[in-house]
Amino acid sequence: MIVDEKGVLPGSDYYFPSAGSLAKSIFFYPVCIGEFICDGSYNVERECYNSFLLMYIADGSGSVSSEGKTYIAESGSIVLLDCYKPHRYDTKKGWHTLWLHLDGSNSRAYFDLLHSKKGCVIPAGSSLAVSKLLLAILEGYRHKRPIPEPIISCHIQRILSELLLISSEGSFPAEVENSPIAEAIGYIGANYAGKINLTDVSSRVNLSPFHFSRQFRKETGYSPYEYLIKIRLEHAKQLLKNTKLQVKEIASACGFLSESNFVFSFHKNVGISPREFRNTPF
Repeated sequence: MIVDEKGVLPGSDYYFPSAGSLAKSIFFYPVCIGEFICDGSYNVERECYNSFLLMYIADGSGSVSSEGKTYIAESGSIVLLDCYKPHRYDTKKGWHTLWLHLDGSNSRAYFDLLHSKKGCVIPAGSSLAVSKLLLAILEGYRHKRPIPEPIISCHIQRILSELLLISSEGSFPAEVENSPIAEAIGYIGANYAGKINLTDVSSRVNLSPFHFSRQFRKETGYSPYEYLIKIRLEHAKQLLKNTKLQVKEIASACGFLSESNFVFSFHKNVGISPREFRNTPF
């Protein structure tokens, strides 16, 4: 949808998905999502907008005000706002943002926890997961091929989990947090649904495939391929239990080449078939 708002420049767009009853009852879901390029006149001030705002500042800077406090949001940071409360955000110099108004599931608990750690602005550091996942959701609406609601929910949960890791100061030694293996784990977590091979991941962290594989196993206990399958199966389990998607749809959504490949991997690692897992009470 083309934007006609003060301060929002051409090239900006936003979308208003309609969440289903299942998404509203158990998933995270988007209320609206967009990408804005703004000049210095952009300003939003509201008493309430029933959602939580997550905004990645790709370029530029601005300010964010909530609960009597004002924060500066620089390029590379993430804005978090409880829009159920009075709030304001603006830019005097212009900015380029990817943003998502979301709700559902345990959004309140996540936002309260994140706010207690960092307030309304979290520096993203070297993490690329947040911007990539936001863009993945947005591109689905742009091309009129929206990602299934359960997968969007997984993407949003991945974003919030990434922010918890970023905001947990002192949780990991700096050398571990910034290690090539930590970066590789983040990359796999953000791209598990696509085509990933050893060469792709090792080149991303500037290691040879051989050295990368040895180091990855040393730090995680898994080979890169075993870890990828582990992540795919974890997401598949969530979809089997929380959705009515067909097994072949779940296989595709989680990055498996075919339904038969998914069923084989699932049985090998879990000990039962996907359908048995879905029907087994836990």
